[in-house]
Amino acid sequence: MSVQIIQSKYGLVLTCLLGQIMLFAAPVQAGVQGKSYNVNVNSSLGDNFSACFEFDPNGILQFLGQNATYNVSSDQTSWQAVTKPASPLVSISLQGVVQGDFVPDRTISGTALNSNGTTFTFNGTLLSQSTCPTQLPISPSDLQFGRSPENPFLK
Repeated sequence: MSVQIIQSKYGLVLTCLLGQIMLFAAPVQAGVQGKSYNVNVNSSLGDNFSACFEFDPNGILQFLGQNATYNVSSDQTSWQAVTKPASPLVSISLQGVVQGDFVPDRTISGTALNSNGTTFTFNGTLLSQSTCPTQLPISPSDLQFGRSPENPFLK
């Protein structure tokens, strides 16, 4: 009888240990839904700029005044998005991957192509909040001097 109790204590300890290993070893799903990323973008035209990619839970990606419909792969590590043509009839196609299993390590990278043939590469990090910080579409100095900045994704 005592042998069975000892075996069951070891079995219980082993089961608990394996359960903890599986809990900590399981990767956190890296989907983009409901998350925002601060990204650095480089274009084939030589433009380097920053943007905030905000992925809402309903499949809409918002960035620099653009709305794109996005889809996420079944393993939640890659995504694709496309915008409807903007006023100058320029559309943008984006694709990217999310890397890192833990929140501080989550990064995003990818490429984009607009209908003018301009290509872009981007990489960035997960923001702590689920939405992008509100930004004026035009900087105060642009307003002061009457300039209207062009969205670099539409060049």
